[in-house]
Amino acid sequence: MAALAVLVVEDEVMLRRAVCRYLHRHGCRVTSAADGVEGLEALRRARIDVIVSDVQMSPRGGLWLYREATALRPDLVGQFVFCSSEPLPKIAIGRLHAERFLLKPYAMSTLWEHVAELGQRIGREP
Repeated sequence: MAALAVLVVEDEVMLRRAVCRYLHRHGCRVTSAADGVEGLEALRRARIDVIVSDVQMSPRGGLWLYREATALRPDLVGQFVFCSSEPLPKIAIGRLHAERFLLKPYAMSTLWEHVAELGQRIGREP
């Protein structure tokens, strides 16, 4: 079975590196991006199973990435873990009902629980 492919989209360099290392140690094949634009390019280049994305990034954030990614790959609906330092606005919550959400700061073990569950959901485990 192929390793679970996770895309980490985070503009905070130290957090992005820490999340990538953590997921890699748990057996994932990890790709990273600094914003939504880079994340979408990564999706176009590689098979990705799960996306861990910050919500607020410049020039394009996680919600933009979600719209573009799920238009490109509808199978990614339900495969996002969003992370943010602020709660999502109610209007966004309705559109993202199938997605996971973590409030920063979060425990890496909590992130791993979500990523592992999403991997199991599609029949891929790290």
